[in-house]
Amino acid sequence: MNLRTKVLLTDGFLAVLALAQVWLNVDEGVLWPLAALFAVVTVAATYAGEHGVTGRLPGSGAVQTVALVAVLGTAILAGGSLLGPDLVTSVLLAALAGLGVGMLCYRAYFGVVRPVPAARLERARRGQV
Repeated sequence: MNLRTKVLLTDGFLAVLALAQVWLNVDEGVLWPLAALFAVVTVAATYAGEHGVTGRLPGSGAVQTVALVAVLGTAILAGGSLLGPDLVTSVLLAALAGLGVGMLCYRAYFGVVRPVPAARLERARRGQV
């Protein structure tokens, strides 16, 4: 399997999994405007990561990932304690919906319409998701 196909299948599969989770829990309520915002943020973050923008940030990729997970984890825990579980569930479903739609749109453009960026192909060659 060539690298382009591997990237398209991997990213597409992850996006479909996120959307399937939303579809299975859509009766919980999804904040669709927030999902649209998450989709835009997903596209912007993926573009930044694959086009070298994040390479200019301080710290290694591992440090950046740990910092992002720490901030998001704290925000989710704080939101859960302040807003209540129902609203947090709606926000998390909106995040999953936005992630899935954003990734599908981004990969359709940078994968089908235009070539997959070299940085993403290199990560696929090394076996990183």
